[in-house]
This record gives sequence, structure tokens and C-alpha cells, in this order.
Amino acid sequence: LNVLQNPEAHGIIRCENSNCTAISMIITDLDMPIMDGLELIRNVRSFEGRIGKIPIIMISASDDKEHIEEGLNAGMNGFICKPFTEAGLIEQLKAYNLL
Repeated sequence: LNVLQNPEAHGIIRCENSNCTAISMIITDLDMPIMDGLELIRNVRSFEGRIGKIPIIMISASDDKEHIEEGLNAGMNGFICKPFTEAGLIEQLKAYNLL
């Protein structure tokens, strides 16, 4: 499992521009300082090819149904409420055959 850690959410954009193939899944927080998780999801889904289809899990401290619905409409595949457990994360990873 390869991890691209980028707290400002710009790494995936650079990765697409460099034709990166190592990313298996994106885990993003809803609240980030420059680009929120919904904007990141929309940007990723706008890409053609494999990057645009990568599974995306959004995490948030809020389990507000409106945020979850917005995430689903933007194209997220799963949601985990913080604080989350290792078991919750593993369950999501297994759902996409990443473990």
C-alpha cells in the first residue's frame, strides 16, 4: 500500500500531472486549510482515466448527514467519522481489496 501524504491536498494534482500510478486510494479530511475534502474529491473525479476512478474515503469529525450526502454527490466512496478506529479504517481498505 503506497501512501502519498499531503495535508494541503495538492499532491494528487501533481501526481496526475506526472502520470503517477502508485496511488491505490485517497483518504481525505473534509476540513483542510486550502482545499476542503469536497473540492479535492470533485477535482479528482474530473480527471480522465485511472486517477479519476480511485476510491476516495472522506474522514470528518462531523457525521452530519448533509456532509455525507455532499461527499457522496461529489464522488466519495466511503466515510469515516473521527475519531476512528483501526478496525474502521481496515474495514474500508478491505472493501476496496487494499488489504
